[in-house]
Amino acid sequence: MTRVIEWLISLLIVAVLFVVIGLFLPASRSVSHSVETNRPMSTVDDVLASFTRFKDWNALINHDPRMQLTISGPEKGVGAKLNYASNDRVVGAGSWELVEAIPGERLVYALDVPGRGENKKMTFTLERTGQRNQNVKITQRYTVDYGWDLLGRFAGLYVTDSIGDDIKRGLGKFSNLMATIPRFDYSQHPAEFAFVDVPAANVLSATATAKRSNDDIALAMTNQLKWIEQVMEKNKLEPAGPLRIITNEFGSDAYGFDVVMPVRKQGTGPADEAADAAAADEAPAADAVAAEGEADAAAEGEEAPVAKIAQEAVALGAPVPAAEPLETLDITIEGDKNPVVYLQVPHMRAAVTTYTGPSPGLPRVRDLVRAWAMVRGAETADRPFEDYRIDIKNMLAEDAEFQVYWPVKVNGEAPAEPVQLVPEPVAEEEGTPPPATEGEAAAEAPAEAETESAE
Repeated sequence: MTRVIEWLISLLIVAVLFVVIGLFLPASRSVSHSVETNRPMSTVDDVLASFTRFKDWNALINHDPRMQLTISGPEKGVGAKLNYASNDRVVGAGSWELVEAIPGERLVYALDVPGRGENKKMTFTLERTGQRNQNVKITQRYTVDYGWDLLGRFAGLYVTDSIGDDIKRGLGKFSNLMATIPRFDYSQHPAEFAFVDVPAANVLSATATAKRSNDDIALAMTNQLKWIEQVMEKNKLEPAGPLRIITNEFGSDAYGFDVVMPVRKQGTGPADEAADAAAADEAPAADAVAAEGEADAAAEGEEAPVAKIAQEAVALGAPVPAAEPLETLDITIEGDKNPVVYLQVPHMRAAVTTYTGPSPGLPRVRDLVRAWAMVRGAETADRPFEDYRIDIKNMLAEDAEFQVYWPVKVNGEAPAEPVQLVPEPVAEEEGTPPPATEGEAAAEAPAEAETESAE
């Protein structure tokens, strides 16, 4: 009996000590770690304010790579929510929801996760740092309240090891992810970005390589376009869309590209295009009026209109629309040295934006498109290209318009390869022009020069 009493007294002492110690332990806990990146603030903010790349950097996935993730709410910003569920009892099920977002400053996530405590939050503080404030310091802080939950207060003793290690590991992965994204600030680009579906097309294509000078690139583009126009005339074809330039190689000394023209049989276009053609004669006057209006707006300090994307935007993971088979055109390409090839280009999904300005800015815009797409979880594939909404001779004008594409994978699958229907003849690197008629001189036009480096 005495031993029982002694045991009860000892148990009571331990209980009292537990309560006393628990009362002196903090009623809330926090742990934080920081990392620094040289990527633009817009890139950092967009990745952290969306769950699109969550699995690529957050350490939660390390505990169970097979856990189920469900994203709801807006793609980005307050209300975006991620629910996760794991068969691992330790990981369990829970959610992250963005409840506060101040772009370029702070992001606050409310956490509903297993474990003791209430009012669990994960806060990301963004701060510009480094020379000329070009870097971004990301501080991730976890906070939890235990109140009068004494067991929770004791559990808080291990927050630094459990949650803190996950934060440190996640920030390391985040830094590695940032290193894979091009260092270009797409937030400064005035036009919108989107994912679009580019329909399949019959095209005539001619490959060229030129030195990176205005005159050489213009000459190569113009010469290859002449070859294409010659084939179109002989086969009674008409353009089915704007001229397309596909970049094959963009080196320090040379620029390799394909000049591509979507084509169809003459008179087979949509009926409304006849009305467009009939109105073409009125276009110069309308353009003059529009240009005058834009000049007046610029003089008054207003921004000029931004070119719009031609296609409707689609979600990156949206189902690929069923496409009707392309009609195979009866095309004859004559001449042993004719560089033109007839291809059928299949449907593709691409990240896209528009650009208004001289063509030397195009290489930088391509990188902006790629950075924007990667931030949103897209994997770029194949080669970038542009639709020229102007003639080659006007490509250096301040009001020259282009639509810039970079194809992306859909559900991990890259766009299908073009199908060659006519054997490719021997291509000329510089693009030798077709024989000119008597008195006809080769066309000359300015072309693309070196692009400015990323800031």
